[in-house]
Amino acid sequence: MAQLAALLWTVTVVAAVVVPLCQATAPVNDESLSSFQQNNVTAGNFSLRVCFFQQKAVVIPNLTVKANSTVVFDSLATSSGTCSDYSAQVYHPGDCTFTATEKGKTTPAYTTEFTVSPTDARVTLWIFGTASTDATVSVADAIATQVRRVNVANVRVMTLDSAAYVWHRSTNCYRCNNSLLNLASSKTPSAYTEVQANFEEELSFSTCNRMTSQCAVSPNVTYLFGEAGYYTVVLHLESAGSVKLDVVRDVDGFVLHGIDRMPVLYAALILLGLFAISQVLIKCMYKKRDKVFEMSLNSSGSEAAPLFPQADNAAGPSRMHAIGNPKTSKKRLHSLDSFRGFALTIMIFVNYGGGGYFFFDHSIWNGLTVADLVFPWFIWIMGTSMAIAFNSLLSKSTSRLTMLWKVARRSSILFIVGILIIGNLHDLYTGRIPGVLQRFAISYLGVGLIILFMPKLPHLFVAPDSKSDLKIPALAQGYSKRKARTDLESINNQSYARFSDILPYLWEWVVVAVVGLSHVFISLYVTAPGCPQGYLGPGGELAEFGRFMPTDGSTCTGETFCCEGGIAGYLDRWVLSWHHIYRHPTSEDTYKTGYYDPEGILGSLTSILMCYFGLQAGRIIIHYDSHTSRTIRWLLWSVFCGVIAAGLSGCSKNEGVIPISKNLWSFTFITVMSCFGFFLFTVFYWVIDVWKLWDGAPFRYVGMNSIFIYVFHETFNPNFPFSWVYRYGDVTHGRLMFQHVVAVSILVLICYYCYKIDFFVKV
Repeated sequence: MAQLAALLWTVTVVAAVVVPLCQATAPVNDESLSSFQQNNVTAGNFSLRVCFFQQKAVVIPNLTVKANSTVVFDSLATSSGTCSDYSAQVYHPGDCTFTATEKGKTTPAYTTEFTVSPTDARVTLWIFGTASTDATVSVADAIATQVRRVNVANVRVMTLDSAAYVWHRSTNCYRCNNSLLNLASSKTPSAYTEVQANFEEELSFSTCNRMTSQCAVSPNVTYLFGEAGYYTVVLHLESAGSVKLDVVRDVDGFVLHGIDRMPVLYAALILLGLFAISQVLIKCMYKKRDKVFEMSLNSSGSEAAPLFPQADNAAGPSRMHAIGNPKTSKKRLHSLDSFRGFALTIMIFVNYGGGGYFFFDHSIWNGLTVADLVFPWFIWIMGTSMAIAFNSLLSKSTSRLTMLWKVARRSSILFIVGILIIGNLHDLYTGRIPGVLQRFAISYLGVGLIILFMPKLPHLFVAPDSKSDLKIPALAQGYSKRKARTDLESINNQSYARFSDILPYLWEWVVVAVVGLSHVFISLYVTAPGCPQGYLGPGGELAEFGRFMPTDGSTCTGETFCCEGGIAGYLDRWVLSWHHIYRHPTSEDTYKTGYYDPEGILGSLTSILMCYFGLQAGRIIIHYDSHTSRTIRWLLWSVFCGVIAAGLSGCSKNEGVIPISKNLWSFTFITVMSCFGFFLFTVFYWVIDVWKLWDGAPFRYVGMNSIFIYVFHETFNPNFPFSWVYRYGDVTHGRLMFQHVVAVSILVLICYYCYKIDFFVKV
């Protein structure tokens, strides 16, 4: 069954990327703008189009347009502010004479001469003024054939009157100042500038440079550019004297607006479809094998035995755990391994690049993307495993000193591996100190110390001299002076049983509450120099309408603190110095920020709280036998965490008291992640361990060797499994999806091979 599942997984991922790779997105007409043909223009030829911009919205008479003596458009009529399609013909480069003659007349209405270089592919002829021989005809910068990039569009600007400054602002940039797009010259297009195509851009203009002087900015026009497209923003006066910004599409991108999401849809549909087919084939095949095996035993006169014997469940589901031999243990909780592997597989996929999609990358600052989910889930799962592992060790009367050594040893190994191997701390002057494994180490150490040294209260509902046969798990006894009673049978005292996963650990909850509230207090009431009190934003040159922009004209870098992350960013710079923190935060391009580390010091407090929420999920497993009892409590905790997150964030991306921010590891971020963690683990638990509809493959193999495959990936990425650069043609999301999904699939197969040869790495 495992071999077939691995084979089908490989076939699935390959098939999932073949369709996106081979798809071709055809241009679609946009009613608001002209749609331009994407002719197969070679580097040695060019194609023409004509754009009309008049002071009045007039209709241009039918024109015969010629390049030299060749007719380009036999009968061309268009209104002001629009462009024709590119001509169907292609022409050789060199000196050209352009003429446009009205139907029935011999004198050209427009004429100009221009030269096209051999590398030009498309040429735009701009006609300004009225239809007369005195009209101005301008030849735009030709668009050369080149490889186009995903997630960005190419925009140039031009004005029909006096020069002006054109500004832009991404709508994903909260309370941001405008950035200069380009200086629009009169009737001469500027060079192209790249802008983001993931979110709408807000365009405006001014008559002076707002960076050096004060002047009004108007109007604001919002437009969603299509990725890999070419555009011209034309600024001109209308008949009533008002100013208008027109967006003219020079060349269609992969899509007309936004980014091309079709590869994700195709991949998801194919993956889900092939997964369903694989499950049906596996069940049918094993039914046939069981029947053949039974017939063979009956024909030999032997007693029939099941081909795949199940683990002994006489003691109930509470005997399932996540320790012991990962492969041979019959008690192992496969849903926990599968959930861990699921999170790690997504983490590796987004680390490779996630097909180049912004929603597979970390959020710019506030809000959630797919990439923001997996790291906190991993910490949550670590807490769940800690409850089961610590209970097992305590039930064997393991001494506190031995337990402390285990906690310190594992935390140290994780921190050292993270800082030396993954962090590549070969440069003591600029090496990064915080990191992912370092955050794991701190979370594990913090929760481990809480478990070992906080007193337990197992006698809250049992008198010291009581002869009750109430059974209490070893984790709830801790190192209390009373004799440990570690039988995990159902608790008879119902008033205690309802809260037995909480009441013995009240002192632990007090400490955890102090840790979480300390993070909230420091974030909201400790002010960093140059920042307003309680500032939780990204800072940088553009944030808060330019409030943090350096006054000396410099930029936000490592040495210059522009309030990146408020007190969280300042604390990292004060303790670690700017030399040893992350240099390229996700907010860098959008907000023009300097250095900021999302795995910094202050966020370690909430990561400990995140790990402890996972510990609570594990305690529910060891305290309750019934699937229903476990499920009700997991879902109640999910609702509890979700309500807290919704209340503090105001169900808003930016307007709440404490926004949901992975960059800050804000209190709302870990509560909403815990909400998802409790819910998803419940789903995995029922599908895999209760209903047994799925064995967790292939994620289970990844989850059983998580440390090994994560360190392996971080160490050899991007050199293994492979990495390549597309030298010919456009870099599309389909091509990137192919590269990244195949790379992840190879690592999944490596995990499966490690499973087959019994190779497991533990820390």
